[in-house]
Amino acid sequence: MSVIGQDIKRWLTRLETRAQTMPWTDRQAAHYRKTLRAIVAICEAIRERLLLMGLDPALAVSLLRGEQAAAHLAAIPDSVTLRAADQAMTSGDQNDNGGAASMITARMQRMAALYRDGAQPDLANASLTELFAFCFAMEKSP
Repeated sequence: MSVIGQDIKRWLTRLETRAQTMPWTDRQAAHYRKTLRAIVAICEAIRERLLLMGLDPALAVSLLRGEQAAAHLAAIPDSVTLRAADQAMTSGDQNDNGGAASMITARMQRMAALYRDGAQPDLANASLTELFAFCFAMEKSP
Protein backbone atom coordinates (compact mmCIF):
# COMPACT_ATOMS: atom_id res chain seq x y z
CA MET A 1 0.00 0.00 0.00
CA SER A 2 1.31 3.46 -0.86
CA VAL A 3 2.15 6.09 1.73
CA ILE A 4 -0.93 8.10 0.68
CA GLY A 5 -3.10 5.00 1.02
CA GLN A 6 -1.71 4.38 4.50
CA ASP A 7 -2.37 8.02 5.47
CA ILE A 8 -5.95 7.78 4.26
CA LYS A 9 -6.46 4.49 6.10
CA ARG A 10 -5.12 6.01 9.37
CA TRP A 11 -7.29 9.10 8.89
CA LEU A 12 -10.42 6.99 8.27
CA THR A 13 -9.66 4.83 11.30
CA ARG A 14 -9.28 7.95 13.44
CA LEU A 15 -12.58 9.33 12.12
CA GLU A 16 -14.39 6.05 12.79
CA THR A 17 -13.08 5.97 16.35
CA ARG A 18 -14.14 9.55 16.96
CA ALA A 19 -17.55 8.97 15.39
CA GLN A 20 -18.22 6.19 17.88
CA THR A 21 -17.41 8.38 20.88
CA MET A 22 -18.85 11.74 19.79
CA PRO A 23 -22.35 12.46 18.48
CA TRP A 24 -22.38 13.83 14.95
CA THR A 25 -24.64 16.72 15.99
CA ASP A 26 -22.01 17.92 18.48
CA ARG A 27 -19.28 17.91 15.83
CA GLN A 28 -21.60 19.57 13.33
CA ALA A 29 -22.38 22.34 15.85
CA ALA A 30 -18.65 22.81 16.54
CA HIS A 31 -17.93 23.16 12.81
CA TYR A 32 -20.78 25.67 12.50
CA ARG A 33 -19.36 27.79 15.33
CA LYS A 34 -15.88 27.63 13.78
CA THR A 35 -17.36 28.81 10.48
CA LEU A 36 -19.09 31.72 12.22
CA ARG A 37 -15.81 32.70 13.90
CA ALA A 38 -13.99 32.58 10.56
CA ILE A 39 -16.63 34.78 8.92
CA VAL A 40 -16.32 37.32 11.74
CA ALA A 41 -12.52 37.38 11.46
CA ILE A 42 -12.55 37.72 7.67
CA CYS A 43 -15.12 40.51 7.76
CA GLU A 44 -13.15 42.37 10.44
CA ALA A 45 -9.97 42.11 8.36
CA ILE A 46 -11.75 43.32 5.22
CA ARG A 47 -13.41 46.17 7.10
CA GLU A 48 -10.05 47.26 8.55
CA ARG A 49 -8.32 47.12 5.18
CA LEU A 50 -11.09 49.06 3.43
CA LEU A 51 -10.77 51.79 6.05
CA LEU A 52 -7.01 51.93 5.49
CA MET A 53 -7.66 52.37 1.76
CA GLY A 54 -10.08 55.22 2.47
CA LEU A 55 -13.14 53.22 1.43
CA ASP A 56 -16.34 53.15 3.47
CA PRO A 57 -16.91 49.57 4.69
CA ALA A 58 -20.59 50.39 5.22
CA LEU A 59 -20.94 50.28 1.42
CA ALA A 60 -19.79 46.64 1.37
CA VAL A 61 -23.12 44.92 1.88
CA SER A 62 -21.64 41.43 2.17
CA LEU A 63 -19.84 42.51 5.36
CA LEU A 64 -23.24 42.25 7.04
CA ARG A 65 -22.55 38.50 7.17
CA GLY A 66 -19.86 39.25 9.76
CA GLU A 67 -22.31 41.17 11.91
CA GLN A 68 -24.86 38.38 11.62
CA ALA A 69 -22.24 35.76 12.51
CA ALA A 70 -21.10 37.84 15.51
CA ALA A 71 -24.71 38.09 16.69
CA HIS A 72 -25.12 34.30 16.45
CA LEU A 73 -21.93 33.78 18.45
CA ALA A 74 -22.99 36.32 21.07
CA ALA A 75 -26.31 34.50 21.49
CA ILE A 76 -24.56 31.17 22.25
CA PRO A 77 -22.55 32.77 24.15
CA ASP A 78 -19.14 32.03 22.69
CA SER A 79 -16.21 31.67 25.08
CA VAL A 80 -12.54 30.72 25.15
CA THR A 81 -13.52 27.38 26.67
CA LEU A 82 -16.07 26.69 23.92
CA ARG A 83 -13.55 27.62 21.22
CA ALA A 84 -11.00 25.22 22.72
CA ALA A 85 -13.61 22.46 22.92
CA ASP A 86 -14.65 23.06 19.31
CA GLN A 87 -11.03 22.90 18.18
CA ALA A 88 -10.43 19.66 20.07
CA MET A 89 -13.64 18.15 18.72
CA THR A 90 -12.96 18.99 15.08
CA SER A 91 -9.17 18.88 14.85
CA GLY A 92 -8.97 15.60 12.92
CA ASP A 93 -12.05 16.00 10.75
CA GLN A 94 -10.43 17.68 7.78
CA ASN A 95 -7.12 16.28 6.71
CA ASP A 96 -6.50 16.72 3.00
CA ASN A 97 -2.78 17.54 3.34
CA GLY A 98 -3.38 21.18 2.45
CA GLY A 99 -5.16 20.47 -0.83
CA ALA A 100 -8.17 22.66 -0.06
CA ALA A 101 -5.99 25.47 1.26
CA SER A 102 -3.86 25.35 -1.90
CA MET A 103 -6.93 25.52 -4.12
CA ILE A 104 -8.36 28.45 -2.16
CA THR A 105 -5.04 30.30 -2.23
CA ALA A 106 -4.72 29.81 -5.98
CA ARG A 107 -8.27 31.05 -6.55
CA MET A 108 -7.64 34.11 -4.37
CA GLN A 109 -4.44 34.89 -6.27
CA ARG A 110 -6.27 34.68 -9.61
CA MET A 111 -9.01 36.98 -8.33
CA ALA A 112 -6.50 39.38 -6.78
CA ALA A 113 -4.70 39.68 -10.12
CA LEU A 114 -7.84 41.28 -11.53
CA TYR A 115 -7.59 44.10 -8.98
CA ARG A 116 -3.86 44.81 -9.17
CA ASP A 117 -4.34 47.15 -12.12
CA GLY A 118 -6.29 49.57 -9.91
CA ALA A 119 -9.78 48.23 -10.54
CA GLN A 120 -12.14 48.15 -7.57
CA PRO A 121 -15.04 45.82 -6.89
CA ASP A 122 -18.58 47.15 -6.75
CA LEU A 123 -18.74 47.25 -2.94
CA ALA A 124 -22.53 47.07 -2.86
CA ASN A 125 -22.59 43.81 -4.82
CA ALA A 126 -19.20 42.22 -4.15
CA SER A 127 -19.11 38.88 -2.36
CA LEU A 128 -16.87 38.33 0.67
CA THR A 129 -14.56 36.37 -1.61
CA GLU A 130 -14.26 39.29 -4.03
CA LEU A 131 -13.69 41.76 -1.18
CA PHE A 132 -11.04 39.50 0.37
CA ALA A 133 -9.29 39.11 -3.00
CA PHE A 134 -9.37 42.89 -3.48
CA CYS A 135 -7.86 43.49 -0.04
CA PHE A 136 -5.31 40.73 -0.65
CA ALA A 137 -4.34 42.34 -3.95
CA MET A 138 -3.89 45.73 -2.35
CA GLU A 139 -1.85 44.24 0.49
CA LYS A 140 0.49 42.50 -1.96
CA SER A 141 0.82 45.40 -4.40
CA PRO A 142 4.05 47.44 -4.27
